[in-house]
Amino acid sequence: MFNVNRVTLLGNVTHDPDIRATKAGQPVSSIGFATNRAWRDQEGTLQREPEFHRLVCFGPLAEFSEKRVKKGVPLYVEGRLHTSRFEDKKGAKQSRTEIMVDRLVLLSSKKQGAVEAADANED
Repeated sequence: MFNVNRVTLLGNVTHDPDIRATKAGQPVSSIGFATNRAWRDQEGTLQREPEFHRLVCFGPLAEFSEKRVKKGVPLYVEGRLHTSRFEDKKGAKQSRTEIMVDRLVLLSSKKQGAVEAADANED
């Protein structure tokens, strides 16, 4: 059977990337990210519902995000879902689903001009 674990998001960065390194020294960044669902209710009033995500970038993508990604920046993101299970400090079982990023595209207004992209598969 064929399986697909693919995520495509378009939204905004909610906080500057947090940069760290793996035990092997590979850079890793975590980025807060939000998407919004918009619809009109029965009275015709525009409603918005934000959804918050955590993006995780490794290697060159982490370095790119450290240099170019800032709070408020609109991004196009491609990646896959990954759920980690762990025990918190109180011993309670927890889980966290994150997007492991394969491609980041910085979007800008027409006024700002260029679009920049980084891909996990490019050297």
